[in-house]
Amino acid sequence: MTSPAGLDRAHPFTRTGVLRLVLAYATLAGLWILLSDRVLDGLVSDPELRAWFSLFKGWAFVALTSLLLYGLLHRLAVGSEQYQTERLRALMLLTAVVESSTDAIFAKDMDGRYLLFNRAAGEFVGQRPQDVLGRDDRALFPADQARLLMQAGRQVLADGQVRTVEEVLDTPGGRRVFLATKGPLRDEAGQVVGLFGISRDITERQQAEQSLRDRERKLDAIVGNSPSVLSLKDGQGRYLLANPNLQRIHHLAEGQIVGRTDFDLYPAEVAQVFQANDEQVFLSRTRRTVEEIVPVDGQPRLHLSHIFPILAQDGTVQCVCRISFDITERQRVEVALKARNAELERFNRAMVDRELDMVALKKQVEELSRQLGREA
Repeated sequence: MTSPAGLDRAHPFTRTGVLRLVLAYATLAGLWILLSDRVLDGLVSDPELRAWFSLFKGWAFVALTSLLLYGLLHRLAVGSEQYQTERLRALMLLTAVVESSTDAIFAKDMDGRYLLFNRAAGEFVGQRPQDVLGRDDRALFPADQARLLMQAGRQVLADGQVRTVEEVLDTPGGRRVFLATKGPLRDEAGQVVGLFGISRDITERQQAEQSLRDRERKLDAIVGNSPSVLSLKDGQGRYLLANPNLQRIHHLAEGQIVGRTDFDLYPAEVAQVFQANDEQVFLSRTRRTVEEIVPVDGQPRLHLSHIFPILAQDGTVQCVCRISFDITERQRVEVALKARNAELERFNRAMVDRELDMVALKKQVEELSRQLGREA
């Protein structure tokens, strides 16, 4: 786990650093004694004078080493103070981050006892963080869940690898799903001394994803089983979706239709009509209902098409949807019905005219009978 700046900085009083200083001092002192005595023997022959110089040399060595020792200790003291200050600042920063996080952040020792338990983790389990420290998962979760958590922790300690898994846990707020990342906690020497963990409550996200999957499944069922010819096209006229009925018209799988345009699938004059209707929907951003001639297996079929825009979040038209129904047979029936109605209308009119003629003839016969009766 990466530490904040200051936490991973080496302490000035490390064992290796002290050993280096001692070795350097011993080497310098030995060379001073050996070389200075030889130089003094070569330059001064008077024993009394050599004794005075030897005494001066010793005091000079003491003064020099005292100054060096003072400078070294002063530097180490300043460095130690800076180290402690930086470490305290880094710890305060780390504490602020941990306590401000909405994710549960924790650390455990080698026996699974909690060493760190932030505020969010306490809220998840319904306990104060200070009451959790020194306890293990058996004090927080049902026995079976605690056993799985502790087993997962031992696995992390054994292989030293960071793991991310989903965990389902019972909390005072109900059963929740957490995305947990756990890894080994190491000391300055790199030895594993425990484990750290960060758990994020993804219950709502998982529920939303499940709801979205359910919605997609329902839409797929509607598209796949709709009696209509259904398609989606983008602003360049490329197919984004083709339901089974459209696939059957072209004898192609959906993957062979998606990405192509009407000009790749229909005669140019038909594609131009489709393109014009789509463009009007893109520009007007309103639904249109039109009749379109669609060639199917070489035969023209009349389709009633409902074309409407699908808007993006920013309100722009993202694509157009076309839902078409083959009304060829219905139109033939309607034409035949109209023709029969017209024939019946002519027949009725002829019958009415005939009836009127009979009435007029009857009146003429009656009038003729009256005239013959008067003459007699």
